[in-house]
Amino acid sequence: MKKIVILGGGISGLAAAFYLQEFAGDAVDITLIDSAARLGGKIISAQEADFVIEGGPDSFITQKTAGLDLCRALGLEDALIGSSRAKHPTYVWSRGRLHPMPEGMMLMAPTMMLPFLRSRLISWPGKARMGMEVLIPRRNDDADESLASFVRRRLGAEALEKIAAPLMAGIHAADPERLSLQSTFPRFVEMEKQYGSLLRGIMQRSRARRHVHARAGAPPPHSPMFQTLRGGLQQLVDALAARLHLSTLLLNCRVLDVTREHGQYRIALSEGSRILADEIIFATPAYVTADWMQGMDSALASKLRSIRYVSTATVSLGYKREDVPHPLDGHGFVVAHNEKRSITACSWSSEKFKHRAPAGSVLLRVFVGGARAESIAEQEEDALAQIAQQELRATMGITASPGFTKVYRWHKGNPQYEVGHAALVAEMDALAARHDGLHLAGAAYDGAGIPDCIQRSIQIAQRIASKRSINRKEAV
Repeated sequence: MKKIVILGGGISGLAAAFYLQEFAGDAVDITLIDSAARLGGKIISAQEADFVIEGGPDSFITQKTAGLDLCRALGLEDALIGSSRAKHPTYVWSRGRLHPMPEGMMLMAPTMMLPFLRSRLISWPGKARMGMEVLIPRRNDDADESLASFVRRRLGAEALEKIAAPLMAGIHAADPERLSLQSTFPRFVEMEKQYGSLLRGIMQRSRARRHVHARAGAPPPHSPMFQTLRGGLQQLVDALAARLHLSTLLLNCRVLDVTREHGQYRIALSEGSRILADEIIFATPAYVTADWMQGMDSALASKLRSIRYVSTATVSLGYKREDVPHPLDGHGFVVAHNEKRSITACSWSSEKFKHRAPAGSVLLRVFVGGARAESIAEQEEDALAQIAQQELRATMGITASPGFTKVYRWHKGNPQYEVGHAALVAEMDALAARHDGLHLAGAAYDGAGIPDCIQRSIQIAQRIASKRSINRKEAV
């Protein structure tokens, strides 16, 4: 029986354990270790006076199917709920007011001309520059570039400042001047290569989809971009934990060192004991993994440390509906960086997903920190709660005190996919492959979203289970 040790009990570690069981069955003996007192990592949900509060991610994207597939495998399909339809899904705080994002925007590129032309978010010179995108020649090389460089080159500076940059701050907690386009939005790279223009590519792909559905005699199906679980994403963690058959689960346990001796990995624990493993999965932040790898492979440790992490925080606030003057006809707003506000975004959680607040109440979630404002997120919880209320007063006109606030701080919790990230990950994977039975999992590599983390863990589980020394469950 192969002894597998998984370091890290977030979604990556839990998914790796689950799929190892699925693929290898009783041929593996799994130990999971985490320094925290609970499983789930940044996935954490809380109940407060009938409000459902998310401390970390609140949903997962449906275009990548690993999240949905795992929920279905765990029997959670009936608990899935999609993001609600909204008149204006996203607003942008710019020039001292909230502007609805023009209808039909595909992240940073317009797909519908009339709503775009009517919008007051972008000036007329800015609109003209975005419209000229079809005339901008395509790049002729494959070098990675920053998202800021790409948007500025193809759509202009105003599209970057008022659309792309605030969206990236909300999605990736990132500085667009350093964010890798190839690692975050490869489809835009592909569109430029294939069509020579984002706008041309979007229109042609949209036309092709309509043609397919017209031939099928059915309208295009509406599928929400994001889904979550009715009781919060903690349901996913709890369901995974209930299905795992671990030989050992160690929480509140620190790993001091990892070495390789006589063909096995030796994990030294803070309590003084040691555990041996044939295979080891590092499902921890890259900088944590780097410390353990230093003595075993200093080159890999150096690469791992080169992945930058930034601090963020979320502040959830519950209000009576009559105390919120905004119509809340969307999912929330993002903030343009040049506005010099102390928050990066605000999600109208009870509008984005049903069953998040009791009748007559509203749940809002404010985001602070990220690559351009880390110091704000590193303040004490009381200070963060005050900042959130001040910002909601300035942006949404909310003068009433909230019924409650709930703060979650994530110190150095968000990996940054900077220019050259894909090449860096390829180098790290190549270095890791030199050590038989060593695997790198987590948000630092192929994608920070829940489906990305799950998918990488699936691949690791498949790789381990496919080894000749392990009899796969399907073959039994």
